[in-house]
Amino acid sequence: MTTYQRTAVFILRLVGIVWAVFFAFMWGLYAVELVLGIEVQHYPPHTIIGNVGFIVLGVAIAATSKPLGRLIGSGLDA
Repeated sequence: MTTYQRTAVFILRLVGIVWAVFFAFMWGLYAVELVLGIEVQHYPPHTIIGNVGFIVLGVAIAATSKPLGRLIGSGLDA
């Protein structure tokens, strides 16, 4: 694995993890506020389901970062 491929894997993992943690943190705060009885805007189910999809997308990017990094970084070491 070349330096370019390792760099691509690192960036993909970082982006995937930050993406998933951001959405999980925001919805976690929303759930805590809801449980504590703080007045919050109620979101429709399709919004919540869509954001769960974003969390899954971030985890999937982080999980598949090695093959994607190899693909992105291939041919750059010439």
